[in-house]
Amino acid sequence: MCGRYVVNKELSDLREFFDAGAPVDFQTVSYNIAPTQSAPILVERELNSVPTRELHPARFGLIPQWATEPQTPLFNARIETVLEKPSFKESALRKRCVVPASGYYEWDSEKQPHYVFAEPLIFFAGIYSFWRDPEKDVADPSRWVLSFSILTKPASPSLSWVHERSPVFLSEDGLEAWIAPDYETTPDLLEALGAESDEVARSLSHHPVSKACGKVSENSPQLISAIAF
Repeated sequence: MCGRYVVNKELSDLREFFDAGAPVDFQTVSYNIAPTQSAPILVERELNSVPTRELHPARFGLIPQWATEPQTPLFNARIETVLEKPSFKESALRKRCVVPASGYYEWDSEKQPHYVFAEPLIFFAGIYSFWRDPEKDVADPSRWVLSFSILTKPASPSLSWVHERSPVFLSEDGLEAWIAPDYETTPDLLEALGAESDEVARSLSHHPVSKACGKVSENSPQLISAIAF
């Protein structure tokens, strides 16, 4: 699973790293991103036939396009069923995104949280959706809500000790292929993505951290500091 994660890079750092634009200025740094909160996602679209990357703030927890109101946050989407589930399949076909992270929190069977991380970033495979709030006026630009989910899969052997599932990780090369906007997602692609994720997982670091990260109200660099365990 992936229900809490960290971004410790400023928007300017993310723009430089991904060579991406940002149509609006927004806060990216958070040491405890939780469902329904805003976080950056990276998308790619063609502008005048030129592939263009953009960073956008989005709600963590996908709202299906057809929903009449926000539901329980759909913050994770299983790679095994993402092309079948009504809540995800429309987004999974073409609305692919990258969710940049510095690391994420996972709890083991003893309820001890661990911080799983990489430098300079981890790339989660994500999907997104635009939902129109029917309660807002058609002229109100805030009526459109951009939201996303992180894909998950059975954990690789290098991470299964902490939890049976993990996010789907992208390599830098895989990142480019995942967000390319000119094709539809297939089962074969998802199978290859899962294998690549296992390779990336081998390179990740981890250490135990304070249980304070389980509180949404806590948000400081100290949350990712290693503790004796």
